[in-house]
Order: sequence, then structure tokens, then C-alpha cells
Amino acid sequence: MNKLLNKLNTTFNERKKSFYFLGILFLVLISLVILKKAVWDDPIKAEILTHIAKTHMKNSNFTTALFGDTIETFYDIPEELPGDSIEFLGLKDILENSKLKNTEAGKSCNYLAGICYYNLALNESDENIKNEYFSQALSNFDNFKSKNKAFNSRVKENIGDVFAELNQPETALDYYKKSLKIINHPSNKNTSSKLFLLKKAAQMAKLTNNEELALKFYKEIKKDFPDSRSTKDIDKFINELSSSE
Repeated sequence: MNKLLNKLNTTFNERKKSFYFLGILFLVLISLVILKKAVWDDPIKAEILTHIAKTHMKNSNFTTALFGDTIETFYDIPEELPGDSIEFLGLKDILENSKLKNTEAGKSCNYLAGICYYNLALNESDENIKNEYFSQALSNFDNFKSKNKAFNSRVKENIGDVFAELNQPETALDYYKKSLKIINHPSNKNTSSKLFLLKKAAQMAKLTNNEELALKFYKEIKKDFPDSRSTKDIDKFINELSSSE
């Protein structure tokens, strides 16, 4: 028995470094699994939360989308995702979470929050609160970054909308022109919003007494969208502006 113990002790001492190495390797593997779980959990969580926010926005529940539920509410998670339920604390909470806001889904939250603040401002009767909401909308739009040209055009248009509501037509027009520049770029294939953007740009040009530019925008609408129902009054606007030249 003593010989066996001595043999085992000798074997252990001879292979001690190997055992230590295997133990360290095991710990490293466990750490990597935990780290991977942490890395992948945040993108999934952010995706679920932004989906909940978008659902509230579609139902015009902009306050809930921004600030979360007023009472503790848990939402069911799709079967293909881990977990049973999740608490929704709003887009603002996602943007204040350094891990969630840097995920792919989290990066869109500034844009979504901007839309929420803009719509809250439109429905706010208190001028101070209204202006604060518009200011927050501008801040969120400015903090949103995207490589998608169509999306960047939309953000510029959204900023123009805010300044139009703030009765700053010159600044609004500048942003509408920036948006149009992106839309008209040869590499951009998405021009679905161009018609209404041109209309808004023409309106701001008229408000700033730039009738020549307004006429240019209306003629561009007639040229690019001859069959659209939304252009039925364009000839009237063109004639009015042409007669005033």
C-alpha cells in the first residue's frame, strides 16, 4: 500500500506542471464561456427591448416607449430566445446603459428616442415642456450615427421638421436641402421620401421669401412624380410663383 502511495505521489510530482496547466486551461475555458454569454446576452436583450419600444411607438404610446411602463410589467420573450420574460424600462434606460447602447440594436435608440420626443412635443400644450421635448429630439437625432444613406437623409429631414415646428424656417430649409443632397446622390437607391421632402422644402423656401428656390422644388416634383396623386396642386403653386416673378 505504501509503495502504491509513493508511486502515486511520485507520478503527481512528475506531472504536477501538466495538472496545473490543465486546471488553468479549464478555468480559462469557463471564463470564455461566461464572457461569451455576457457579450451575446446584451445584443439579444437590446434587440428585445427596442422591439418592445417600436411596438409602443406604432401604437402612439411615445411616453411608454421613452420612459417604460408606469407599473412593473414583464413582457413575454419569443420561444427561440432564452428566458421567459423581460422588464421594459424605456429607450432612455437603454441609452443610459453603456453595454446596451453600444449593441447593434442599441445604436438605433437615439433615433427612436428622437422620434418619441418630437411626437410628445407636438401633443404638448405647455410651451416650456414642448420646447424641452424638441430640444431633446434634436439632441437624440444629433447623437444618432448610421452608414445608411437613406437613414441619414431621414434624420436630416427629421431635424428639419423640428426646426420647422420651432418656427425657424431658414434652419429647417438647410436641413431639408442636406437631406435632398443625400437622396439625390447616385449611390442612393431609396427615394421613397423624396416627394414629401421636396414639398416641405418648397414650403420653407416660400416662408423665407426664396420664391425662386420654391419654384425649383415644385418643378422637380412635377418632373419626378408626374403621376402621383400628391402632386395635384403643384401646377397651381408653379403658376402662382411664376406670375410673381
